[in-house]
Amino acid sequence: MLRVVLIVLLAGFCLPLSAPASALHSDPDTAASQEEIKKLELDLARMLAKSDWDQYSSHLAEDFVRIDEQGVVLDKAALLTNLRSGKPALLSVMPEELVVRIYGDTAVLTGHLTVLRRQNGKVTTSFLRYTEVFVRRAGQWSSVTLQTTQVGE
Repeated sequence: MLRVVLIVLLAGFCLPLSAPASALHSDPDTAASQEEIKKLELDLARMLAKSDWDQYSSHLAEDFVRIDEQGVVLDKAALLTNLRSGKPALLSVMPEELVVRIYGDTAVLTGHLTVLRRQNGKVTTSFLRYTEVFVRRAGQWSSVTLQTTQVGE
């Protein structure tokens, strides 16, 4: 009996090691999808700067989650409430250094953001590194999560 338990445990530890290499790397030949995600990210930045909340919202999954620089977790409704309040007002959102990796119907985007905001009569600039995850449902990419970390310039 002990021998059977040991064999089952050993098999359980070895199976992940035998996973196909393709499961561990992003999909090859995904240039078109990568460009599609980059374009969507630039469009989302423009929507934010123009306060086009309805259009922006249409690109967020219903179960969207944002984790901001302070570690605050916001669902889609809470994020949209904050954005619509206009406090602080977003003046510009500039995504740069975008890298997209595609895994089937999931895309992981990383990059650098420069964000200009107006709050209490002052304009502030934030520099952020971020990761955003998109999923493709019914042929459309939607953002499911976004996490930002404040960095120096």
